[in-house]
Amino acid sequence: MTVSPHGSGDQPQGHWPQEQLPPPAYPPQPAGRGPSWLILVGAAGAAVVVLVIGVVAGVILGGRNDDSVPTAIPEPAIYSMKAVTNACDLVDPTPLTRWASTPGLDPVDELTRSSGDFGNLRCSFYYDNSTRDEFPMNTATMRVWADVMDGSAARKYDHCIRTAAELADTGSEVTSGKFTGIGTRGYWQFEADNFGGIVDADYGLCVLDGGVAVRVRIELSLEKDSPAVGRDELDSVARAQARTVLDGLRQN
Repeated sequence: MTVSPHGSGDQPQGHWPQEQLPPPAYPPQPAGRGPSWLILVGAAGAAVVVLVIGVVAGVILGGRNDDSVPTAIPEPAIYSMKAVTNACDLVDPTPLTRWASTPGLDPVDELTRSSGDFGNLRCSFYYDNSTRDEFPMNTATMRVWADVMDGSAARKYDHCIRTAAELADTGSEVTSGKFTGIGTRGYWQFEADNFGGIVDADYGLCVLDGGVAVRVRIELSLEKDSPAVGRDELDSVARAQARTVLDGLRQN
């Protein structure tokens, strides 16, 4: 009797035992799912891949859109005094009533034309309180200047700038700095004095935008018991006034 090299049993040589046969190369196909079904599955898979690639590409390109598409450069502002007949038409004195109730003097209106669109304007408002007010000694003044130049107004703007060290005085607290958001350059300066029963606050702001320089100055003289006035409150009034002047002179 011949013994099989695979151990006991009657399996012929060169064949796997029945329980050890290798799995078929492909799983058996159900009825009705032949090669055409495989083609459909493959096409659907390819479509999904194309869709995913398209979504990813869209996200990448969309994220880069702001960087890749050039932004239009804004047109330079053009200013003119031609339409201005009264400098005080560009000034709103209403905020002065926060500190003093009544116009005390006639507004000062100065308008000088050098030629065509160019020239200078100035307007001043003065308010005070009456004896019937809670703080009869309070006064408030706003002065506004604008220089419309043939070319750059940087020289006029530079004349406004003073450092705190240059403005320091005995008994005064002076601060100053630069800001953005109006025109191309901006500068502010705040000075507060406290002498006896009167508190003085002086706030100045200068703005440059191409061919125009605007200056706003607010001066308060308040009784010591009046509500305190800080730099931020004066700054908001001065900035709003500077914008009003620029808007009134702008031609485009």
